[in-house]
Amino acid sequence: MAEGFLEYKAKHLAKINSIRRAVSQPDIYTVPTLDKASVLFVSAAEMKNEPASCYNCKFYNYGKSCGLIGALPTVRKFTYGAPDKEIEYWPCCGAHEHGAPNYGIEAFRASNSPTTLGLLWINAPRVGAEYGGASCGGQGDGDDCDYYITDVDDKREAPTGFCRVLQSEVANGDVCAAWIDDDRVTWQQAQAIISKQDGGDHGTSGDSA
Repeated sequence: MAEGFLEYKAKHLAKINSIRRAVSQPDIYTVPTLDKASVLFVSAAEMKNEPASCYNCKFYNYGKSCGLIGALPTVRKFTYGAPDKEIEYWPCCGAHEHGAPNYGIEAFRASNSPTTLGLLWINAPRVGAEYGGASCGGQGDGDDCDYYITDVDDKREAPTGFCRVLQSEVANGDVCAAWIDDDRVTWQQAQAIISKQDGGDHGTSGDSA
């Protein structure tokens, strides 16, 4: 032990606890700024400049289901709307991992809640795109995020913008799990539409939240 080192005894505990109580006070009084790791940030380069959707995710059982959720709910894109304005909707969730989907027999790695993973359906700017889905600024045939801010009216025209979540500049084609849009379709709504189009009851997973 170093010379002169004070070894705490029972009589010192009251003072030590008082100090600990003082330094343990909350030091954040506003909404914290998240970092890229916290929102599972993926760059446009890593996405190969494609918007994120189940159709370019390695966990996707093509046209059927998500390998991280289970056989239900049914996961596939669909077209819906008035005859003169049909819109194509693409599924995606926060656990997206860019890669080729599974075209073989359905394979499942986990049984997560679709609500917990943030499964939703995203409207594309046109029907028949090679890839639709999510990106910060709606690059290509993606849909933009409400947290992405630019100085121009059309976000798609800006190569970069300001992310309100990360409080920093990001590229148009970047994407993360915090992506949100006010006209998204929830997974429950999507199941109702898919079931109606197929003329049957697809049901849901055990999560009805």
